[in-house]
Formats: sequence, C-alpha cells, structure tokens
Amino acid sequence: MSEKRLGSPDLPVGDDLCLTDVLGACVAALDAGLPSADDTARRRFEIEPAPQMLVLLVDGLGWMPLESRFGHAPTLRSHREDTMVIHTVVPSTTAAAITSFATGALPGATRMVGYSVFLDDRVMNLLAFADGIDPAAWQPVDTIFERVGRVGVDSAAVVAPTFVGSGLTRAALRGARHVGAVSWPHRIEAALRELRAGTPLVYLYWSDIDHAGHAHGVGSEEWTTALEEFDAGLSMLLRRLPRGVGCVLTADHGMVDTAPAHLIDLAETPALAEGVEAIAGETRSVHVHAQPGRADAVLDRWREILADRVWIFSRDELPGIVGDGPGASIVGDGLVLMGRRDGIVDSRVQSARSIAQVGVHGSATVDEMRIPVMRLA
Repeated sequence: MSEKRLGSPDLPVGDDLCLTDVLGACVAALDAGLPSADDTARRRFEIEPAPQMLVLLVDGLGWMPLESRFGHAPTLRSHREDTMVIHTVVPSTTAAAITSFATGALPGATRMVGYSVFLDDRVMNLLAFADGIDPAAWQPVDTIFERVGRVGVDSAAVVAPTFVGSGLTRAALRGARHVGAVSWPHRIEAALRELRAGTPLVYLYWSDIDHAGHAHGVGSEEWTTALEEFDAGLSMLLRRLPRGVGCVLTADHGMVDTAPAHLIDLAETPALAEGVEAIAGETRSVHVHAQPGRADAVLDRWREILADRVWIFSRDELPGIVGDGPGASIVGDGLVLMGRRDGIVDSRVQSARSIAQVGVHGSATVDEMRIPVMRLA
C-alpha cells in the first residue's frame, strides 16, 4: 500500500503567533514602553505584567511529543490550560530558532538559516562557526537583550559553561550576561540567584531533552526520562520562584524519528548528486547548491525523483519561507524540506555519527513546527 500523499507544510499564516513573538511579549510584561516590547503579543499570550520575567527555552520540547507524554510530566500537565501552541521558524532547528527567539527576526534576516551553511567552498557549522568568521558580524540583527540593555534593563542568560562565548551564544544571545551552570538543579539555582538579586529579565536554557531525542529518538524511553527529570526540577523551581516574578516556557522546535531505511545518501544516489556542488543545512532541511548554470535542472530532477516525499522551494521562493534578508541567498539554489520521516545525507562529507542520529528536525511538519508557550507564573 502506498503512503498517503504529502500535504502542505505547516507554516504560520497571517498573524499567527510565532516563536519570534515570545521574548518581545515577555519584555512588554516588564514595561510596554521598552525597546522590542510587543504588548499585542503579550495580551494574546495572556502574560500578566510583572516586575521580573523568567523565560525558559527547552530545546526540542515540541508540542506533539509533549502532549502525548503529559502523563510523565505532572508539572507541565498542570499548566496545560495556560498553554498556547504556536509555530517555530523555518528551518525548525536550534541555531535558527534560538536566534529568532532572541532577536524577534526570521532566519532570513539573521543569516542563521540552518545547522550548517556552504560558504567559500566549505560547510560551516552555525553552532560553532569557523575560524575567521565573527558570529556578531555574521548575525547582524540586534538582540532584544542588547536593545533593552541600552536603556538600562539588565538581563542574564543561564546556559552551560561550554556555551558561554560560543559562536551561537555570540550570535544569538549577546547583550545578556552569561551565567554558566551545568546540571539542571544548578541552572535552577543560578536563575533563582539572578531573580533574587533583582535581574529584570532572566533567560534559562535546557538541552537534555533534545540530546536524548537525537541519540535515542523522540519516541524512546530515554526521551521520556529526560522529560520526567526536567519536569521534576521545574516543580522545584516554581515552588521557589520569588513572589511576583512572571514565568513563561517555550521551545525551539519539535522532532521526528527516522531510520537508515528512510535516509537518502547523496553519495549513493547519482541521479540526485548530478549537477550538485554541495549540500548544507541538515538532514531534514537541505540547502542545495548547484553547479553554475544547472540550478533549474537540478531542482527539476529532485522534484521528479523525490516526488511527494518533499517540499522544494527555489531561490526566488525562499524569502517567503525563511524570511526576507541576506540569509535567503545563503541557502543556495533551493531548500528541500523533508516530509514523513525521511532525510537526505551525504556520507562523503558527513560523519557517521551525525548520519546515525535517530531524532531529527529542521523541516516543516507539524511534529517539528509546533511548540508550546506556557504561562507558568
């Protein structure tokens, strides 16, 4: 029996709320007159005004897997009625989404258009960046932390110590004081210290749920265990939250599970490799860079071969998908978003470890695009 035909990508329409609206709404809760404050979004999210805001971003906590595992997360379940389900950005991946969250701008504007990009005949990772590339120059949009800092509003970002000074942190989170803490309990303590010290805006990031998904799959016991551990710590955090502090939780993307049988290896598929100079992006969101003069032929052939397994957007269509700006041209000649549980890799240049990831994301399916916004306090 053939699989059901691929439907439309799950993209925001009109004034649908998006991840780009969340931090501006939280700033408006502090003061609607602050730079980047979005009081319309605040009201739509039903976030109450507060003298301080704690904003949690949980990497990989998509709405679809969370909804199916609420039985393992009593703290989160208790706030189900205080939750809105919104869209993340395209591509639905960490580098793009966290930067869009922190700037209020789409990836086309920030140039953070995937896990990796093809630049100067090499593939560059946008989490770490390459030698000689300044992340602050690459990503030109001021962050919301920078904008509120210019008017005297202090902010702190509680992240892993290894992230302090990293390429992604310098691109996405500049303007906030970076507070390093490793474990979930230690990050909770660090966030509480900042709030007790009077810091108006505290950003708290946690990534273990995403790591569990990549290694074992979003449908795995390990993913569920990571959710349970996060939920237990969240309960402790909320019990100890100083009176009057507002608290909002969101995520950067969801995830789907794949398997070797669902992966297409460019190195073993000559018909797809023909005329292609390089691919970048990631398994579920592939940047296609064609050899000079061959872009139309390459994309037409990919459409024919991959048929209803993908959504393919040409260079001219990219601003409508990733947002207008310099990032659209960095994607190359086409963006291939995978449907179902499929992915595209190239074993000639990608590591076996990256290809072997079980949980993947980046495309525009409901599982990857839908994320929660929870009002926790």
